[in-house]
Amino acid sequence: MDKVKEFEPIFHPNSMAVVGVSSDEDKPGNRFLRAMIEFGFKGKLYPVNPEQSEILGRKTYPCIREIPEPVDFAYISTPASSVPKIIEDCVAKGVRAVEIFTAGFSEVGEEGHRLEQEIVALAKGNLRIIGPNCFGVYCPHGGLTLMPGPKYPKESGNIALISQSGGLATHFIWAASGYGLRFSKVISYGNACDLNESDFLEYLAYDPETKTIAAYVEGVKDGKRFFDLAKGLLGRKPLIIWKGGLTETGKRAVTSHTGSMGGEKAVWQAFSRQTGTVLVDNFEEFLDTTAIFPHFSEGVGRRVAVVGGGGSVGVAASDACEQVGLQIPTSPPDIQQRLRVLLPPAGTSIRNPVDIGAPTLPPSVLQKVLEILLSWDGIDTLIIDRIFLYGTPQLVGMPGADSEKRAEVLVDIRNRFKKPLLVILGELATDVDKIDMETDRRRVQDRFLQAGIAVSPSLQRAVKALSNVCSYYEKACTDK
Repeated sequence: MDKVKEFEPIFHPNSMAVVGVSSDEDKPGNRFLRAMIEFGFKGKLYPVNPEQSEILGRKTYPCIREIPEPVDFAYISTPASSVPKIIEDCVAKGVRAVEIFTAGFSEVGEEGHRLEQEIVALAKGNLRIIGPNCFGVYCPHGGLTLMPGPKYPKESGNIALISQSGGLATHFIWAASGYGLRFSKVISYGNACDLNESDFLEYLAYDPETKTIAAYVEGVKDGKRFFDLAKGLLGRKPLIIWKGGLTETGKRAVTSHTGSMGGEKAVWQAFSRQTGTVLVDNFEEFLDTTAIFPHFSEGVGRRVAVVGGGGSVGVAASDACEQVGLQIPTSPPDIQQRLRVLLPPAGTSIRNPVDIGAPTLPPSVLQKVLEILLSWDGIDTLIIDRIFLYGTPQLVGMPGADSEKRAEVLVDIRNRFKKPLLVILGELATDVDKIDMETDRRRVQDRFLQAGIAVSPSLQRAVKALSNVCSYYEKACTDK
């Protein structure tokens, strides 16, 4: 595919110039150069600064034109007024693409817009621009990171993120890594004066490293092209979109942030229905939906069973599932009979949601309960909530809690049954003196994720994300 070849210098450059780097450790150019070195970029790095001969142990060049070897990609962090001259130098040098960290272009007014149009005219037909006013590219396979990312995961994955906001991109990488997600590419593209959301979407549609695409957009340059690309992804790669600026206040914030037009909520809702794109409303839903997709296949359905300890779990689960269009079928007589043998009649419920009475059910009994529910043909997913799967007995106040053994029961069950598990691992403790419980929770979460068990911090967030996945596959099957 031509688009994949065209973007090769952006995601897998053999050499990169950092323009605007200085010896001041607090300046963006220095921070970016250090990040690239620490992250382990394998290609050649060329600092560019006309006033210094060496920065961070590397020979510095007065301008890109004077670098003796070819340069594939350039990072620019200089005042906006100097950027046109740097673009001229990049064109003369044969640089294939640049990312412009510098702000002060169309997002600030008429003069900034004029500067932006000038660099577009200089680059046209010669090189591609990411930005300006952006954080750039994170691509572990290519050894690229974005600020402040020397500590971002170095392992590649199959999730891609395109984000008009650099801050959102960095926050999403950190948050998603806690859910076991690893990225093929992350692109912060800012004002999108040249390469825009449609260009990156088209590239990712053919990128063999990408299986799922998440996108935060504030404005779209070419609505029809974006629509056609999104519709073409249906059934091939899930596309999750968080559209910023759908309120009146949000529209004003979007204009000042990246100079984009916000758009109307009804238009985007229609876009979602027609393309099969998953449209989300906030950061948590954006993260949850992206994180849950790898755990569910095309055959996922809306019928769920919920098992938990405590009477309120049934009410909460019933309300939460119904609100998002999930179904909680009543367990049939044979399932109820088998459960009744295991659970005492007082303080429990066997109809679905299943209340096991206490969150500290003995591991051997929990295993049998889960086996019975997973053998039921009337459900597609089993949700597990309010069962102690982490935490020391002293903290939860229940000696003999056996939380670690219960967690291992879930891992064993996941290996033996095809139906997906969705586990709610809420924060049981928020006090500073109980931080060891949070460490334990994250350890168990990592264990579940490695075993292919989906995890969520709350029931409401879990069922909303699951409903989004179901909606996507329903639309994909309908349009086949």
